[in-house]
Amino acid sequence: MKALGIIEVYSFSTAVCVADAAAKAGGVEVIAFDRNRPGANVKNAPAPLVMNIKVSGTVSDVKAAVEAGVAAAKARNKYIVSHVIPNPGENMEKMAYLLDINKEKFNKKLPKSFLNYDGELINQKTSAIGLLEVQGLVATIEGLDTMLKTAAVRLIHTERRLGGGGLCTFVIEGSVDAVTASVEAGCKSASAIGKTFGCEVIAKPHEEVTKFFDFSE
Repeated sequence: MKALGIIEVYSFSTAVCVADAAAKAGGVEVIAFDRNRPGANVKNAPAPLVMNIKVSGTVSDVKAAVEAGVAAAKARNKYIVSHVIPNPGENMEKMAYLLDINKEKFNKKLPKSFLNYDGELINQKTSAIGLLEVQGLVATIEGLDTMLKTAAVRLIHTERRLGGGGLCTFVIEGSVDAVTASVEAGCKSASAIGKTFGCEVIAKPHEEVTKFFDFSE
């Protein structure tokens, strides 16, 4: 590994957007999404979940990727900290590649770690993905139901065990118009019942991001 970049943000939906921005900024590999919970002393945190996005590549590419990712996080007011480590030591690799998502094994092809992974991942391509991050089971079900009824989209990933506030994030895919309409409707219906922490649409998501989701029929 020539360089390691880490960007720490609040919320899973923000983390995916940050990873996409980072991947599109340079020739880096997104190697992991890691998570933590905000400490009890963190008051008024914008989400009860801290995510770390980790990228690897050349020093210059990683710096460019981190800069783009930081800008995306700051635009959403969910940036915490970032850092670039040139030439990380070999003993750093296990930490760097720690992958702490997909606890529900929605993507059954996703390895537990990309460290020394020599398997083949299908390049997932789609016009757009949408993310709805909700707190509370009733609001979660209402938001998902609305999204799937609003337009021709399909569910490709779910996260239900991240954070300390009962958060659930759904990822859908489809055309830009369909995903946009679905996320807007789902966010509105979920917000009427509970609290939403992310309503995001990513057009032409990078394959370094979509490899974490399951597009299989």
